Amino acid sequence: MQSDLIKYPMKSFQILIFLSLIFISCQSQEKRNQPQNNNPTQSAVMLKDTLNKAENNKQSLVLTFDALQLVDQISGSSNELPFGTPQNQLIEIINNTFQSDAVSIDVIPDCGAGPLKMVAWNNGLTLVFQENNTKSAGSKIDWLFQGWSVDDAKDGVQKLTTMAGIGIGSTLDEIQSAYEIEVRKTSLGYEFSTAAGMYGILEGTGKDAKITHLWSGVSCNFR
Repeated sequence: MQSDLIKYPMKSFQILIFLSLIFISCQSQEKRNQPQNNNPTQSAVMLKDTLNKAENNKQSLVLTFDALQLVDQISGSSNELPFGTPQNQLIEIINNTFQSDAVSIDVIPDCGAGPLKMVAWNNGLTLVFQENNTKSAGSKIDWLFQGWSVDDAKDGVQKLTTMAGIGIGSTLDEIQSAYEIEVRKTSLGYEFSTAAGMYGILEGTGKDAKITHLWSGVSCNFR
């Protein structure tokens, strides 16, 4: 009797181990079947999808902190164009969105952040690209999106704004209603900033003072 009492728990223990091994094996197989987030082509696929949408749908470009956004005018869905996007891909997307090509492409060699490539459109938007320093020596230089700025658009061209409707010509009162900002006098003028990382210049300090310049990310401003 005593022997039987000892053998029974041992068999139960063996069965538990066997079931545990089956459970672990199933979990491992499930993890192997799950899609991986570190797929090196994922970003390229997402950008290609964004480009297709820009070509086939009516998109609006919206200013945001550390990025730009494309907003579908019918569905309201949005796609982010983040800092770090390669130059050629981003320019193609913006050209398709605006249905017009950039009006100028210049490299400014003596900016505080190093050489910067500036690509501008006639609606006042300028994209700032910085050299990709992670490329190996001797490889072809490419440029990555690292900032944007906006100033006056030509007459008849739709002005760019944030999701809150803030853009060139918005007043100090309007931006204070939309964001928490800090205003200070610098060599650039009456400069304001938001906690999230958008900056701009106001023509004065009165509540009706208008925004004359906006930017986010890397810039070539000399103070």
